[in-house]
Amino acid sequence: MKRLLITVFIVLCQVGVIFSQTRADDLLGYYLTYDPKTNDKAQLEIYRAANGTYEAKVVWVENKKNSAQVGTVQIRNLTYDSKTKEWKNGKVTYDGSEYSMNVSFSDDGRLKARGFLGISLLGKTQYWTKEKELRK
Repeated sequence: MKRLLITVFIVLCQVGVIFSQTRADDLLGYYLTYDPKTNDKAQLEIYRAANGTYEAKVVWVENKKNSAQVGTVQIRNLTYDSKTKEWKNGKVTYDGSEYSMNVSFSDDGRLKARGFLGISLLGKTQYWTKEKELRK
């Protein structure tokens, strides 16, 4: 009986880890971004980095003059906070500067990306649309 309880406990712990991992990995995929300042569209791929954090790189740009950005990692070090259901403490490179970044899903399912300096009140929010595949 004792062995059965230990086995059940171990299985339940593993199920918890699997489900929390899945929640954090909901972020993975392709996202269409739009910058109203420049009127440019780009597609980012968000993936899990080797150190367990989340990163995003540019995989497609609409404007050919921005093609040098394809392949560059724009977002680094996002970590998942299961209590707030947000990815926090990231860094984003934008217009040659680095900003702090937090992301979460909005009520309508879009990704809410907030870049800021110092405190979150001093920043900019963009909403990104998840896409099924890489644009060509």
